[in-house]
Amino acid sequence: MDISWLGHACIRVRAGGVFVVMDPVSREAGFDMGRPTADIVTISNADPAHGNVKGLRAEPLVLDGPGEYEVQGVQIVGAATKLKAPDEETPAGRNVVFVVEAEELRLAHLGALGGRLTADQKEQIGDIDVLIVPVGGERSLDPTEAARVCREFEPRVVIPMMYAPGDGGAAPAEFVRALGVEAEPPTPRVTLQKRGLGEKMRLVILEPRA
Repeated sequence: MDISWLGHACIRVRAGGVFVVMDPVSREAGFDMGRPTADIVTISNADPAHGNVKGLRAEPLVLDGPGEYEVQGVQIVGAATKLKAPDEETPAGRNVVFVVEAEELRLAHLGALGGRLTADQKEQIGDIDVLIVPVGGERSLDPTEAARVCREFEPRVVIPMMYAPGDGGAAPAEFVRALGVEAEPPTPRVTLQKRGLGEKMRLVILEPRA
């Protein structure tokens, strides 16, 4: 499974010859994802910065709601969760956590998750090998909350997103400290195999495309 970060919450996964683009980002969010090819696109929430389907090549199958799907041999599960409410009087909107299962790996993209998951939500999501977690804080989990969610799932690989990379492409220092795992050097993409995951949690830092 090959994984790359195209900026903001946009992650591209290639598994078994199938391309999955998750939360395709718009230029208004400050990133240029180019025009990646996609067979499947998942959209976690209604924010335009997470749903730039027009920016993709071809005509992918779009998944934007909870449910169980099978597309070209790739299993996908969408679990309904909540966004962070803008204030105490405004209800939180819906966020969908998507799980992609392929090549014996289970990858979860948390979208713009806004808070703790319930026991039922965690059961729907299931065991996770690779966790894509938002650490931006303003519209989703703050770094400490993000680290707490990571510990709840205990994935073998954690990949942060939705932050502005620091010097040298570094992830937010507060998140790294809270997680308690040494960050690996930034890389444009990572290739993972089930047998090579190991027992200890890895903190993989991806360089955004732009």
